[in-house]
Amino acid sequence: MTKLLTRTLFLLAISAVLYVCFLFYKLNNNSNLLEGAQKPASRLLYQNRTNEFPTIKAGNRWIVVTSVSPPTEDVKRLAAIEDWNLVVVGDTKTPLDWQLENVHFLSVVYQKQLPFSLVTELPYKSYTRKNIGYLYAISKGAEWIYDTDDDNKPCGLGLKQFDYEDQVSGVRFLPQNASEISQRIFNPYRFYGMDGMWPRGFPLEHFEKHTNGNDTQVLCYKMKRAAVQQGLVHHDPDVDAIYRLLNADKNSGLNVEFNKFAPPITLSVGTYSPWNSQNTLFHKSAFHTMFLPTTVSFRTTDIWRSFISQKILHLSGLTVSFVPANAVQFRNAHDYLKDFKDEKQVYEDSGKMIEFLHNWNCTLNNSTVLEDCIDRLLYDLVKVGFWLEDDAKMMEMYLDDLKNMGFEFPKLIDNTDYSPSTNETTRDVNCRRMHLEFDLLKPRENQSIKRAEQKLNYFGDIVDWCNETGYSNLSNQFPSATQLAKQHGDTYVFQKDQNSVLIAVNNYPWQYGMGLIQRLYQPYFATIIFCGSWYPENYLNLDNTTSVMHPVNYIHMNPAEMSKGVFAYHCVTLVKELHLSNVQGYFLMSDDTVFNIWQRIDYSRVHHLHGSTNFYNSWSPTEYGIQAAKKIIETVKASTDPKVLTTWKKFDNGLKQFAYHNITDGGEAQLSSTHGKSISDFYYIPSTEIDYYADLMRIFYDGGLFLETAVNRFLRSVDHQTSLAGSSSYLWDDNRARWPKFYNKDLVGLHPIKPSKFGYPGEERKAYCATVIQTWSDIVFGGSRNFTVKDDTAKENYN
Repeated sequence: MTKLLTRTLFLLAISAVLYVCFLFYKLNNNSNLLEGAQKPASRLLYQNRTNEFPTIKAGNRWIVVTSVSPPTEDVKRLAAIEDWNLVVVGDTKTPLDWQLENVHFLSVVYQKQLPFSLVTELPYKSYTRKNIGYLYAISKGAEWIYDTDDDNKPCGLGLKQFDYEDQVSGVRFLPQNASEISQRIFNPYRFYGMDGMWPRGFPLEHFEKHTNGNDTQVLCYKMKRAAVQQGLVHHDPDVDAIYRLLNADKNSGLNVEFNKFAPPITLSVGTYSPWNSQNTLFHKSAFHTMFLPTTVSFRTTDIWRSFISQKILHLSGLTVSFVPANAVQFRNAHDYLKDFKDEKQVYEDSGKMIEFLHNWNCTLNNSTVLEDCIDRLLYDLVKVGFWLEDDAKMMEMYLDDLKNMGFEFPKLIDNTDYSPSTNETTRDVNCRRMHLEFDLLKPRENQSIKRAEQKLNYFGDIVDWCNETGYSNLSNQFPSATQLAKQHGDTYVFQKDQNSVLIAVNNYPWQYGMGLIQRLYQPYFATIIFCGSWYPENYLNLDNTTSVMHPVNYIHMNPAEMSKGVFAYHCVTLVKELHLSNVQGYFLMSDDTVFNIWQRIDYSRVHHLHGSTNFYNSWSPTEYGIQAAKKIIETVKASTDPKVLTTWKKFDNGLKQFAYHNITDGGEAQLSSTHGKSISDFYYIPSTEIDYYADLMRIFYDGGLFLETAVNRFLRSVDHQTSLAGSSSYLWDDNRARWPKFYNKDLVGLHPIKPSKFGYPGEERKAYCATVIQTWSDIVFGGSRNFTVKDDTAKENYN
């Protein structure tokens, strides 16, 4: 009995020990143990074996998100993006069974095994654990990191919307003589067409009078690509709680679409804008600025990072850019009042922080090492109360982790000068004055109705202008805006032109006519861009009805660049270098050409009024002819630039392929020929040909080739359409004075009709009103769209 009792007690003891061990095992695997261990044994094993992660894709491009939800549809889409690696950072709230193919998932257990000093210091249940994802991607060789969230979805061009080349052309935000900090702040939402909207973090004390300013933009042919690129987000963009409380629907949130034509814009050193962590691309030159602070609220952390990052980047001459919307977000329901409380520091300190950073200088021992400057800045931010000392220490740890991985910090350098050229006598211009602004819209505003209202109001000004001459036949009743929007919405040509850009060119400095062109054409196109020598102080606003309307969009070419129209074709190249988005085509029109916008052309092909001729070119013996051709040929032969060589090859092959005039010679022979001219006061380039046009015309412009020769050779190298009445579109000698006799609605364009003759009421203006304006009234507003439709297959026979 004693033995039996002893054996029983022994078995009970063994069972108890095993049970305790089992409980301890379960506790060790299923509780957080204050450290966040959260995965079942099978997943724990998986996460401890780095060779079980997916194969790293070529290209060194990484996406980093953090998630506390099961794999969302948006995360699945991110994981499927070709040539991009996705890392998802888990937290203590992340589901136990989180798993998705092609994802580097970092569980809390696995994070603790990573060799980063920052891991042990970052708080749990915090968005800032994303910092681990940055370090992980960098340790795997990342050269690009796309920072986003698990509820963001790339759309349109998606990640291809960003620039990856080291050198780009485009628009810069560069305020001139900015004495106030408010002049150095940029509101991207306003630039992209949304009135009264601001991004989270924008200093509200500067909002009321803020406009992004006039004379704040330059167009540069060559500039360094931004180190950080922020993409805009459609539908529910990142705004603060105040904006949401005032404008968002409590159930569906916001519903915003930014202007679809606006281009990327790069901020210059010394300028600032808030940006977030939801749709942002970092180049490796900015990896040292990615740290998300932990001692501020969730609604503050990425905004504070954006300001600090900009200052650090500026020390190395690096910058930030904004690109057109390439993602869409449908937000979960938010407690906007809670967001408001979490954003308290943003409202109170954003403006102060920008001013502090702008005025801050690295003067410690005249340091020439960026790391020393950053170290001092981190603790100066503590002293002024923008964050706590823990963040200064953790960012130091983040930077140490980078150094241990071999990260090379950029050097301290002076700012590269991208100021607009002030030399008005040189053709060698890199950056130039320009201005681009789009109509400002409000959320849920009907754009077609607003556009119809503009058409009616602008034409009403012209009616008043014509009435001054005694011509009063235009005062017939016009349709309502709603009726006009419906009529034009059903008109093929007007719909196509809304996606095209009209480039209005003057061979001489602009003095009159811009306001007239704006009122006739502006509501029908994506935008009008005036090109030529633009000196606002010399412009004549002779009357209220045709004065320049603001905003006026222009690209300045100095008189030497324009050379009285010799290089007018360069205007289209410059507009292309803006990198406008979603443009289907580009019309070039001289200021003294009348463009009958109701005429249909083949929008898929280059269109020219009369196409290529093979007559003797009287410009051939001049410096703009054979001499320029020889210079171009020598330059191409000596070039090692891949873009130049590729463009020339396309030019050479195109000339042989299309063989206009039965000429199959290549580029060198045709460029050197004394025959061939194309009068080019009006033509159209579809977006499919705009890159080739701009690259070829940049070569021609640099070589000094005359307009009629340059366009002629381009036309010969592409498939193009000509106007069926092209020979009637140009007037010569005495016929120029008798233009009313030759103008008719069936022409695509007529040149020249000089606006300078209409500045004051008189017979010239009256004749213009009785012909051109009366025809516009009948066709565009009167519903008499009984006009000639150009055959899309029509092609001039050069044989």
